[in-house]
Amino acid sequence: NRLKYPMMRKRLMKMWREAKALHSDPVEAWASIIEDADKAKSFKQARGRGGFVRSSWQEVNELIAASNVYTIRNYGPDRIFGFSPIPAMSMVSYASGARYSLIGG
Repeated sequence: NRLKYPMMRKRLMKMWREAKALHSDPVEAWASIIEDADKAKSFKQARGRGGFVRSSWQEVNELIAASNVYTIRNYGPDRIFGFSPIPAMSMVSYASGARYSLIGG
């Protein structure tokens, strides 16, 4: 089965929505999650246990963009890259990698 809609881990979605309610800037909202050790640990420990719920494209795109901007600001643009370990996805990986390379200039 292929996913037809964007999915997000429920625990992360709840934290993201709460952070967005408190912060007008999505990057600040992401920072409030990732810089809080308990929150970061909470959603990272849920990996591999399912718990995905349907989200909207707008919401997941905003979260991805905010996390990318946060990473670039804190660690530099060379920490963002497109990659897929699946050979069948190599062309997608190449295309996304080329796009991500443009972020760093």
